[in-house]
Amino acid sequence: MVAELRRHSADLSLYAAFLLNVLSAALPPELVGVRREGKLKARLASRDPAVLGVSVLLDDHRFELSRDDVAKPATARVRHESGGVVLSTRTIGVDEWTRALAAALGRLAQHNAAAAAARTSGHCCRPATPGWAW
Repeated sequence: MVAELRRHSADLSLYAAFLLNVLSAALPPELVGVRREGKLKARLASRDPAVLGVSVLLDDHRFELSRDDVAKPATARVRHESGGVVLSTRTIGVDEWTRALAAALGRLAQHNAAAAAARTSGHCCRPATPGWAW
């Protein structure tokens, strides 16, 4: 039983590391903040600094995925913000966090597609999220 729990924990840590690396590279810098480990620690381990956390701001929600160290499990949080003030914070499972982030990114993609369609048809509107230009 203990061995099974350790393997499951290692799988989750690997999945979180994958998510951290993909999100830090795939999303535009206007939407994502990246926290990396120190350069000295990475150099001593003969590797590039690992991504320890990402923060993605979509509308009034900040999706945060972070870990204290490379081998540590990740913590997923969703913060509701308004005007830079945090109104609420929820710590949730990585699977729920992934689904919520995917849904928010899908809404943003739909909005941007609608804005692009309006622009090409002669109507104009502003994108809802700063940094997402046409």
